[in-house]
Amino acid sequence: MTNRSGDIVRVMSRKKQRSAFAQASEFDKGKIVAYRDCGSSFREIGSRVGRNQTTVMRICDRWMQSIASTSLHHLT
Repeated sequence: MTNRSGDIVRVMSRKKQRSAFAQASEFDKGKIVAYRDCGSSFREIGSRVGRNQTTVMRICDRWMQSIASTSLHHLT
């Protein structure tokens, strides 16, 4: 494949593109959840922490699920 200048450009597979991004650390996940608890939107949080808003939504959703399962576990 070539770009506008005519240079040959390698195209990475989608799987390789994903692996180029770093996983969110526990610290970053904590910041994301804290921003959400303070009322920030997913878009706002994403721009603050340098993540896509979909990633922010997924992290918040998983955190809520883990809290719910932990709460249910303590009730039994």
